[in-house]
Amino acid sequence: MPTAVLQALGGKRDLGIHSGMISDPVIELMESGVVTGARKSIDQGKVVTGIALGTDRLFNFVRHHPDILFRPVDYTHSVAVLAQIDNFVAINSAIEVDLFGQVNGETLNGRQVSGVGGLVDFMRGARESSGGRSIIALTATGKGGEISRIVPALKPGQTTTTLRVDVDFVVTEHGTADLRYKSVDERAAALMGVAAPRFRQMLEEAWGPLRRAHLGH
Repeated sequence: MPTAVLQALGGKRDLGIHSGMISDPVIELMESGVVTGARKSIDQGKVVTGIALGTDRLFNFVRHHPDILFRPVDYTHSVAVLAQIDNFVAINSAIEVDLFGQVNGETLNGRQVSGVGGLVDFMRGARESSGGRSIIALTATGKGGEISRIVPALKPGQTTTTLRVDVDFVVTEHGTADLRYKSVDERAAALMGVAAPRFRQMLEEAWGPLRRAHLGH
């Protein structure tokens, strides 16, 4: 997901990066002027990261580039630091999102398959940033299209990694669900709209009982 996001930024200019990890596409973005950090409100002109993960080309680039700053996790993931970056956009992925907007980023069929990582830190930092936004990006289906990753509700045994109030946007290949300032029903409708078409009827049918249980009528 990080690589796909970076590769889609080729037409932008003067972006800034503050991340837990950078990879090879950062090289082209920096060399072409897409990423300059010129407009960052802190660490201006610098790419801030905790880890570089990629090829020898990336490691050589990082070694000789003074504008790439490595910082410890208590800086890269600090909500207080992230909140100081104006217009900070946090883009994370997840295993599934339910119709309330709750995010599971850790468990699959009740089994732990991932850690929390920076998911919560970066989303909450973005919410505290002036003009910031938090985005969950994921494919609409899993297992080769057999299951929907937009689900009616997180099942017992699945973790709620981030609360529904932490999510601004959910993005799949079918569009963008803007969850900001929406009612419970409006949020559910927006999320159904970015689910795979073959699963939308199932989600609509499941929403009625869920809504009644949640709202008490």
